Amino acid sequence: MKNRMEAEVNTENTVVRLVADEYASKILRTTYGQALSVQQISKQCSIPIAVAYRRVGMLEKAGLLRCVRQEEVFRGKKVRYFQCAVKMVKVIFCDGQFLVEVAWLPEEELFGQTPIAEGAKS
Repeated sequence: MKNRMEAEVNTENTVVRLVADEYASKILRTTYGQALSVQQISKQCSIPIAVAYRRVGMLEKAGLLRCVRQEEVFRGKKVRYFQCAVKMVKVIFCDGQFLVEVAWLPEEELFGQTPIAEGAKS
């Protein structure tokens, strides 16, 4: 029981840190309702590519971002497209404790999106 409780606290702490992080929050806003590659995310969010890869990995591990599509582009090289997986994250301070509520997007809203072609968005 204690391990499960510790895991929930660690997950909540991770979610709070990510939604408060400037780059992670930009990524979530930009990928809400559209699937983008890390390169597109980097460009649209004005985030250095290495930072974009790190944040995308952290967001994906926390479940806040999902890989919804993968394409082979050249000689086996694959490009993954990511989309925000949450509709709402609420952080509440009540009676001396922080509570985190997450409303997840339905699967059909995640996988029904198509990636925007490079350069199609100005």
